[in-house]
Amino acid sequence: MNNILFIMMDQWRYDAMGCMGKFPIKTPNIDRLVAGGTTFNNAYCTDPVCVPARASVMTGVYAYDHGVYYNDQNWPDSLPTWADKLAQNCYYTTLVGKTHFCPPRKAAGFQKILVEEDYKENLQRLGLAKPRTPDKPSEGAYLNKVYPLEPTHIPLNEYEPVFFTNRALHELDLIGRRRECRPGGNEPFAMKLSFLLPHSPCVPPEPYFSMYQPEDLPPPVGVEQDRAGYSRQLQSWHEIWSQLDWKRALKHRAQYFGCVTLLDEQIGRVLRKLEELQLIDNTLIILTADHGDYLCDHRFQQKGFFHDCSARVPFIFNGPGVPVGRQVRENVSHIDLFPTLLDYCGLAMPRLRDPAGRLIYADQCESEAMSLLPYFAGTEEPVAPERVIIAEQAMHGQRFMLKQGAAKFNYYLNPDGNNEHDYFDLASDPDELNNRGRSFALDDLSPAMRQAFDRVLEKSARHAAHYYYYQNKIRPVFT
Repeated sequence: MNNILFIMMDQWRYDAMGCMGKFPIKTPNIDRLVAGGTTFNNAYCTDPVCVPARASVMTGVYAYDHGVYYNDQNWPDSLPTWADKLAQNCYYTTLVGKTHFCPPRKAAGFQKILVEEDYKENLQRLGLAKPRTPDKPSEGAYLNKVYPLEPTHIPLNEYEPVFFTNRALHELDLIGRRRECRPGGNEPFAMKLSFLLPHSPCVPPEPYFSMYQPEDLPPPVGVEQDRAGYSRQLQSWHEIWSQLDWKRALKHRAQYFGCVTLLDEQIGRVLRKLEELQLIDNTLIILTADHGDYLCDHRFQQKGFFHDCSARVPFIFNGPGVPVGRQVRENVSHIDLFPTLLDYCGLAMPRLRDPAGRLIYADQCESEAMSLLPYFAGTEEPVAPERVIIAEQAMHGQRFMLKQGAAKFNYYLNPDGNNEHDYFDLASDPDELNNRGRSFALDDLSPAMRQAFDRVLEKSARHAAHYYYYQNKIRPVFT
């Protein structure tokens, strides 16, 4: 039986790898995994915000099924996770790093967790934790404060990626000594290694902080773009980020890639440990991120909307049974991780039905996820060419994305009922600079996209009357 190592970054763009050729950055270990494995080049998160995306990664369902739209919500305990299913089938499941579950120490099927709170407590013990500012200043002052221009005060050996990598290496040593998890063994492990970076603020220690400079990088795309055609939700988002000093934003962009290189070196340490323990030949390694980062593209920062730099993610598989050097162009989704892992491990699929068409696993809601294992068969034929994948968001207004082939349709629901939409053809417009929404009507959607459109509206409407508690206020889900 094969082991599973699932590595997850926070806010890591799909193209933030040297092998992609867009940015002159050093990521030799990630490049090695790409060269020796299969990469899904059109993989998308289900929601370009941390907790909703991670809820889908763990449960295999879209936000309208798990109900998580904000960072202070969590999915129902009745929804199983892939870690639950693996733990029930002789896998030892362990999580090292950021969970971004609510509550933070929610197990989610992991039998052992070494989480973000452990890192914060370690900084407290070492006297390295800085107190938080109790009162938030004006929006512009706040944005410039959280995009600092100095490296962290935390030494490299105690910095978050190194801290968690050290914990992961120690955990792998224990697993290697105590379990029959090498080739031929029957006690496999499944480890999730989850980093907080390269989420802002990107202030790595030297030499990573100064490793790249703004002038070394290609300019952001869409900076001179006419924003008159933006939806009102996008206009509102732009007004917020326009208060961030542009030179500071470009410097942060360079610091971001310093964090990427630092993360790549930690991945290299983990790969060397697997080789040392003779586990590399029977361990499936998966790399992804919860969402991307605008990094000044379209004059935005961070995430929350559906441009590829925000919603598209790296999705790399490397290990036994995975084709070497394969690039898959078809659209896939984070929800596909759940059935893929079960399928890969030879376990029952969560959507398995009996002869009468009933779900065998009553605790698993209907999922639109699909196993990606057919892509490992080596065929060049498209597996699901008509598939429509979905992403949703509720911060700064309810909206959702439909993607079929190269067509991307974004829909914005506004409180006054005057809804708006975008339409992009990524085959001819990969940077999404030519919004054809004004000449594109709902009736122009393909039948599959129209079905998905109706499904999102119907299923998300179930949450319209729901409320959540945040910062001492009770708020509706769709504000």
